[in-house]
Amino acid sequence: MISSPPSVKLLLEDPLVVNPGETITLVCVPSGGDPPPYLEWVRPGGEELPKRSVVNGGTLTIPAVTVDDSGAYSCVASNNVGNPAKKSTTILVRGLRKGRFWITPDPYHNDDNIQIGREVKISCQVEATPPEELQFGWLKNGRPLRSSERMVITHTDTEVSPGTTNLDIIDLKFTDFGTYTCVASLRNGGTPEISIDVNISSTTGGSSPSDPIPSSHWLQLMRSHVNGLTLCL
Repeated sequence: MISSPPSVKLLLEDPLVVNPGETITLVCVPSGGDPPPYLEWVRPGGEELPKRSVVNGGTLTIPAVTVDDSGAYSCVASNNVGNPAKKSTTILVRGLRKGRFWITPDPYHNDDNIQIGREVKISCQVEATPPEELQFGWLKNGRPLRSSERMVITHTDTEVSPGTTNLDIIDLKFTDFGTYTCVASLRNGGTPEISIDVNISSTTGGSSPSDPIPSSHWLQLMRSHVNGLTLCL
């Protein structure tokens, strides 16, 4: 009887992109080896499999996946002939996290005051999995805002994480007062969107678009909220 070392293959996509809460099944089958190899699923670095996972031979089932389950998984085949064989895959659980924003010039820095007639840039940054599915949108007072000559919207390459979008308000005017919302979502859904609100308002009461606009008219930018959590600058 001639013995032969093990070989193995995976019956799944790589990477495997899934939504939070889904049940996923990773299937590994021997493609060679005599005697028939023993199969087991492991994680790199000795990390344990999710406690709720179920292993049945070469099949690994993980119910209700979370972002914590993301990462590499390997199927190892061994039969005490030659070296064990291994095939790996990566699980990516869709998600958005770490929403943050900043304003240029910084209104909380004494040397960088925001004035009527100046340019203001609001930047919004979000980490996404997978990064190529990230998409941004802007709202003003709850209504969609489109890029124009005076309201310029730009985005960085979405395949580079974290993703960033910028709103440049050119020649700031009283009519620009309001609440600006950056909305981040994933193109294929599967996870709640993240929204960041920034309120631009006058620090002096009684001002209106018909009032004279002093060149040193200061503005107040309120702290924003990301899904109800206050972001501190």
